Order: sequence, then structure tokens, then C-alpha cells
Amino acid sequence: MNIFQDGVRLFKEGKYIEAVEKLHTVASAEQKNHKAWNALGVALSKTGDLDQAIICFENAITINPDNQTYKKNLERARAKRFLINLPLPTEKTSSFTDTSSISDDKVIAFNSSSDSLIHPIISPELNKSGSLVTSRTISLNPPANTTQEEGIFTGKKENIFSPEITNYYDKAQSLFGQGSYYELSDLIVEAHDIVNKALDISPDFFDAWQLKISILSALGKENPEHYIQALAACDHALAIQPDNALIWFNKAGILENLSRFDEAVSAYEQAYIHSSQEPLRLGIILMRKGAALEKVGRESQALQTYEQVCVTDRFFGDAMDKKGEFIGKMGNRDSSVAAYRTAGTTHLKYNQFDKAVQSFNNILMLNSDDEGSLYNKGQAYLGLYEQNHNKEDLTEALSAFDAALRIQPQNMTYLIQKGRTLLDLGRFEEGLQSLDRALWINPSDGITLMNKGTALYQLSRHEEALKYFELVCAQYTQQSGPWLMRSKIHLDWKQYDIALEEIEKAIQISPDEKRLYEQKVIILRALGREEEARNIDIYISSL
Repeated sequence: MNIFQDGVRLFKEGKYIEAVEKLHTVASAEQKNHKAWNALGVALSKTGDLDQAIICFENAITINPDNQTYKKNLERARAKRFLINLPLPTEKTSSFTDTSSISDDKVIAFNSSSDSLIHPIISPELNKSGSLVTSRTISLNPPANTTQEEGIFTGKKENIFSPEITNYYDKAQSLFGQGSYYELSDLIVEAHDIVNKALDISPDFFDAWQLKISILSALGKENPEHYIQALAACDHALAIQPDNALIWFNKAGILENLSRFDEAVSAYEQAYIHSSQEPLRLGIILMRKGAALEKVGRESQALQTYEQVCVTDRFFGDAMDKKGEFIGKMGNRDSSVAAYRTAGTTHLKYNQFDKAVQSFNNILMLNSDDEGSLYNKGQAYLGLYEQNHNKEDLTEALSAFDAALRIQPQNMTYLIQKGRTLLDLGRFEEGLQSLDRALWINPSDGITLMNKGTALYQLSRHEEALKYFELVCAQYTQQSGPWLMRSKIHLDWKQYDIALEEIEKAIQISPDEKRLYEQKVIILRALGREEEARNIDIYISSL
């Protein structure tokens, strides 16, 4: 089961925070994977992070603009956000009612037939060139509860919405969303004028101040004077909710844009103090605070800040990269290598393969003979190949494994990976030679036997291949792969009944593996059992 499927499983089990973490890993590593963004948006919706969910759906649409499912998810998430965050007037009471008429099941649907989940992440977005940027606001707190104690408004007197205020806010939010998405500054300016009308009527309308901050921050890219106004809006919002981590975080970003880095550091500290303790939220604050400290030359404090990033945080690898850089500047080569190594292995764990390559390259700049880093660099390139199917990544991986083997020519792991990479490149004879060298070291190694059998199969040496697959089946009874390959050989020989028996054994071992059922369909059709094949096709679509 891959990470995406694992995230889907956790979501279906109701483990939404765990699902978010898995799906965030996929979206971070495969940033043009629209299914991952959509799935992350759904999961975030379940955790209450509607702002981030909306960004995820927008990312999915940017990558796949014709997908109507993603558009409906975005519309529903926006509608739900309005209904949750905008309490309606009651009869002279300060308690608010969530009047949302949209059920979670409708907002966060799972389409098993199309593999389209509706799920979460901190939000990069795609610019017109297709590269990722991170200019959007990051939600650091869940949406405000609509109770009297934890309402959207925290003013001293009762807060009762009028339809006029609600209409102003809704219209401003809609215009700002359209203006940001289509890069139409006139709509963003109009949104600012309208949100000001809501604030003129109700100066304690916290969400309106929050929207005003976002609008002014967007306008500040063209006119820095708007950043000054956004800063003032942050102060107004903090007068209402002084413990709101999101506003402190936004204020810090605005101060950075104004090159007021010392003040930004203080604001990030407040964001950290008031933020949720969930690791998914704290790492970004610490990384931004560390970067601000660097800009004012407070490098020792920046290093201490990076060291605060939790080992379970998705930014831990980035923090270790920064630690390696700082320690390297101090001349402590061994500690720098250790930090980069931790960074690289962390990036591999979270499928951040580009970052992993850079971390291991940093080690190799310090020690070109570090064969462990060469091997891991090769592994990172194999990961990139799995994501992008670019054969240049395979070539880079092969180069790294070759370099590692020049240092340790009898390392069996390196030989196996070199052999497997050569097979992926279609260089079967060379791959076979590398695998034979590995078998000379350990003749009973199951991985090597399996890969040698695959190489022989690709070279149409089926009888020899079958012997190796039989050896693996005998030694590793819980592996479905060799049974699949045996089935393929007997199918090629038109021995359909034997091929069917073998694929059934593989399915008993791995009942959720799609490729096994696909093989069974081919065999059933070869036997003329079309109705059974159609039924399995239907089942495959649900996997």
C-alpha cells in the first residue's frame, strides 16, 4: 500500500489528522498531483481547516482546471466556511448557531470509482509558469467555534449580525477570492472597499479584520504602503483576539515585507506561543522565525530556533539542513555531515526526494567518498523516478550506485540496487551481471533471486526465470510477486489453467493488490470466461 492509499484508508477509518499528515506528505512530494491536493482538501475539511482545504482545492483546479469534482468541492468548502464562520442574528443573545445546511458527507465525499478523494496541507500554489509559490496565508488555528465563550467576536458587548453586514462580508470574500485567483487587482480593491463597509457598521467584526489583512497584504505586493495599513489591521484584530496565532503569524510576515525583521521575530514568537501544539503547525513558524533571525545577523539564535523543530514535524529535514549549514560555517565538519545526513534521511522518509538529493550532495561536497550518501542519493533519484517517470533520474541513480561500488565493490545492497536500476533502464544483460555478482556473495538472497528471475524473463529466457521464481516461492511463502511472475510465464506458454492457479495463490497472499486482479482478468479472458472477467473489472475500479 502506498502513502496515498494509506492516507485514504486512515480517512475512511475516521483518523482525519493522521490522514492529513499522510496526504500532506504526498502533496509536498508530488506538487503537481491534483488528486493528492484534492484529497488533502477533503481531509482538512474534516479537521475543520477550511481555509487550508480551500487552498488545496484551488491548487488541484490550477493543475487540472476542467475537473468538475474539484470545482464542486471548492464551492462547497467556501460555502461551509461562510456558514460556520458567520453566525446569524439571534433574539438578543450573544450565542451563535451554526446554521450550515451542508453536511460533512456532501462537503467531503469520496469517489471510489474515480480515485477522487476530497482531502489537507500547508499551501503552496501554482503560478502561471507552473512552479509552486507560497504566498498564501497559512491557517494556524482551527476555525473559531460558534459558542458564546469562543465565538468569532470577543468584544465586550453583544455582537449581533445584520443581513447587511453578512452581505458585505460575503461579497468582499467572493471578490477577493476571484481577484486573487485571476490576478485582477481591481476586484481586490473593490473587496477592500466593501469589507470596510462591514467594519464601519461593526468595528469588532474579527473575521472582517482578518479578511482586510489578507486583502491589504495582496495589494502590498504592488504598493508597500498597503503593508503599513495591513499592519494596522493586524493590531485591530489582535485587540479583539490577542491570542490568535494566525494574526500574529500574518503580522510577522508583513513586518518581514517591510524589512522590520527584529519585530517580525517577536511576532513569530507570539504565533508560536499561541499556536496549536500539533507538529503540522509549529514547524513553519520556527522556520520563518529562524530565517528572520538570519536576516538580522543573529545566527546563533537562528540555529537554536531551527533546533526547536520537532523530529516528527514535516519541516524537521529543512531544519537539519539549516543546522548543517550553520555548523559547517563554524568549521565543525563531522557535526555538519551528521546534520545533513539526518536531513537527507528525513527527506527520504517524507518522500521529499529533491531535498534529499541536495542534502546528500552537501555531504559529498564535504566528503566525496561517503558511500552511504552516494547510495542514499541513488535512492532519492529512484524516488524521483517513481514520481516523474523521467529516465534521467534513473541514470543519476545508476551513477550514484556506481560511485558507491567503486568504494565498496563487494557491497551486496549496492549491487542489487544497481542491478534493479539497470533493469528499469532496459539494460537487462548488464543488470543480470550485477545481480550475478550479488548472488556470488549470497546465493540465497530472495531479493536478488527475484530480480534475476525478472531479468531472465525480460530476456525471454522463461525456463531459467521460472526456476528462480520457484526458489523465491519456496523460501518466501508470503510474497505474492514470484507467484505473479510464474503466472505470467505460464500465460505466455498458453498454460491458462496453471496461470490461473498461480495468480489465485498470489491474490490469497495480497488480496488488495490491483495488478494481481488485472492479471487474473487477462487469464479469464484467455479462457473465454468473459462474465467473470467483467465482474473483476468492476471490483478493480473500487481498489
